Amino acid sequence: MEISAEILNEVRLFANSVVLGAGLTFLYDGWLICRKVFKHNNFWISLEDLSFWFFTAVVVFLALREQNNGVLRWFLIMGAGVGMLLYKNSVSRFYVKWFGDMILHIVVYIKRMAYFVFKPVRIAKNNVKSGFFKANNGIKKVTIILKNKLTVCIKWFTIALCKHNGQNGDLHNEEDF
Repeated sequence: MEISAEILNEVRLFANSVVLGAGLTFLYDGWLICRKVFKHNNFWISLEDLSFWFFTAVVVFLALREQNNGVLRWFLIMGAGVGMLLYKNSVSRFYVKWFGDMILHIVVYIKRMAYFVFKPVRIAKNNVKSGFFKANNGIKKVTIILKNKLTVCIKWFTIALCKHNGQNGDLHNEEDF
């Protein structure tokens, strides 16, 4: 008994849709791992999901157009769903947990190394910064002292002029007018 070429083509389409569903779920697990490693707020999570589903729609459309001349059949959707369920119930849990933990440990290790490597830079920056603050405070103190001295000098100069020009404190003599 021989199977017709049309039935073999339908089985191939179904198998491709199962693989496509598993592959798309695998990609989504990659998004989940990124979220586990780098914390996001709800806005970025929503934006990532929207971009992922847009990408998924384009991939499914292109796959349908290439393999089945763009004809959407229910068994293809069911095949993608079966592929998603098979992947989610078999590999996904371990992949997200182990691979996510591994990447998280690598990122933490890199952060610790960067902290250690850049510690002298941070210390120098803090010393320079505190030096600028100390210098700035010193400049402010010197400015206040000089302003007070200048104010005293101006008062002495004004008093000296008033004594020299007349008794009533006028800076001009009446003879000048």
